[in-house]
Amino acid sequence: MAIPSKGFEVIFSQKCGEKDRFLPLDRFFTNEFDILQKREENFIEIKENIELTVTFSSNRDDAKFFMDGLEALPEPKLHVDPLEREVYLAPSEKPVALFDNTKAYYPLIPGLYRIMVVCDEQRYFSGVKVIPKQIEETQWEIMKEEIEKEVSGLAREVILQKNGLNHRLGAISQGLLEQFIVINNRFPSVMAALSDLYRKVNYRISKDYQVVPKEKARFVDEKTIRHCGSNPNRNQVLMTPRNSINYDLLENRFVKKIIISISKTLTGFMEGVQNSEINIRNSKDAGPFRTVVEKERTLSELKKLGEVAGKMRGAIQWIKTAPWFERIGTYQFSDIPPVMNSDPRYRALYQLYRELKNEQFQLQIHHSYSYQWKRTDKLYEIWGYLQFIKALAGEELGFVPEKGWLYSQTPDGNSLLVPTLPANTEVEFRKDELRVHLVYEALLPSQSRLTTMKEPLYTRGTHNCPDGRLDVYRNERFIGTIIFDFKYRPRNSIWNENLIVNNQRNEVMQQLVSYGDHLHSPYLFGDGSHPLVSTMSPVQEVWAIYPNRYGTCGSKDYPDHKVSLIELTPGLDHAYFVEKLKLTIDKLVQRSRTVMEFLDYIKV
Repeated sequence: MAIPSKGFEVIFSQKCGEKDRFLPLDRFFTNEFDILQKREENFIEIKENIELTVTFSSNRDDAKFFMDGLEALPEPKLHVDPLEREVYLAPSEKPVALFDNTKAYYPLIPGLYRIMVVCDEQRYFSGVKVIPKQIEETQWEIMKEEIEKEVSGLAREVILQKNGLNHRLGAISQGLLEQFIVINNRFPSVMAALSDLYRKVNYRISKDYQVVPKEKARFVDEKTIRHCGSNPNRNQVLMTPRNSINYDLLENRFVKKIIISISKTLTGFMEGVQNSEINIRNSKDAGPFRTVVEKERTLSELKKLGEVAGKMRGAIQWIKTAPWFERIGTYQFSDIPPVMNSDPRYRALYQLYRELKNEQFQLQIHHSYSYQWKRTDKLYEIWGYLQFIKALAGEELGFVPEKGWLYSQTPDGNSLLVPTLPANTEVEFRKDELRVHLVYEALLPSQSRLTTMKEPLYTRGTHNCPDGRLDVYRNERFIGTIIFDFKYRPRNSIWNENLIVNNQRNEVMQQLVSYGDHLHSPYLFGDGSHPLVSTMSPVQEVWAIYPNRYGTCGSKDYPDHKVSLIELTPGLDHAYFVEKLKLTIDKLVQRSRTVMEFLDYIKV
């Protein structure tokens, strides 16, 4: 086999009927980021769930082929690179199976798969695209964009909350809230700079001439003498030089522009605060808030914010009284004066100006997200978990996120690193007497002694790691849970009623039924010690959540097995999902009331 000039060759092969379809990979980059930016440009496409092999050959024995998903292969030819900490294939003339229809191989999930070849100490990057069956490519893009949008939106809310701002204040725009935070965070350094500039602003000494009586002339120069020679009849006066201070410099014009901009922003913010106060006070009862107490607390916060903004605007107005301020013109240039970067006083103002002009929080997305975009099943899990957060914190359910995952991060000014979504991720919400824990990929213990009030579940079965669960507490007592699993597959591959009738449940059905039957808790309704409670299941429902590319939506319940099949597809309306979540939580609350009333009754 002829080896290309770069020293290696990669050929994929996939069954097409009875024939093999050979797909040589000849598009490589030396920059890894080009894979994500140019993934639509000539990358070969592979259909999911069809037998697939790859042949990696090279004229260098130490060449290495890396690809997402290799670690799942039952392949003895795999090696582990001690530096990359990833498995790889060594060069060989024989094809290596990436997927076949036996149980030993897991199918490649639709999406983009990163490939890296190391040959002759040079790294080459490329990718192959697996065509999805469950959703359209446009839905895949929507899912990715919604994750970025939701994560960024949640991060912004965290920053607003950490700065004492309520994102639900409709009279204050999101952009104005963000600008206020920028000014507030930068204000101490800005005021220090302005205080110094008030007394010692940059200036330039310029020379001009004036005609004065001869006896009052203090300085004479060559221009004075020339003027006398050309005006012999005016021997009683002289044109003498004088020095004057010129403050009208480009950097000072820029400072004036920044001061006016800050003053305008603070004025707008104060007007927004005032309008918000009026709207809230005029609203009946609790208005847009859950309780009257929350309403009053928000009014108190608004009052403090208005006072802070007023003090800052007053300080800015004081700067306008500087002797030089009115002697400076308007800045009308596009270039930034060099002094704005070299002088620390001017630089402090310029940094604030740049952030205000940007009008965005600096959100740093964890680098691992770029890899999660490529596996659609993981992408779907992340997207689905965010839909739970969005639903719980939405107006319909009205829970307030308090801590966990993103909500436990500490912003650095107006910058926040958005963490990845690892196993055991948890977000805690609260609403009146209810507290709920949204848990992602947490392993369940097999013994009750390993449980706690915070981790109240254990299993008597073999399926012990659902994709997620929602543990519900009422008045600090655990009252039950909703188990959910994301299934990136067709509905008939998740649940088949004929298999129930014939007692031939497949592996997925056995998993879902096991979650409904085998999960228990010693903390149910308190300590779970009463014989009645000890026999009850903490699981209200088990949800199998899956996408449907054809645009239908809804759910199908199988109450005999506590199983609900719920369609959740990117780009479609999810109102039924929110309603389903609300009804299921309400069922848990109603059951807890009934049980607790009975337990209180028999104690009497």
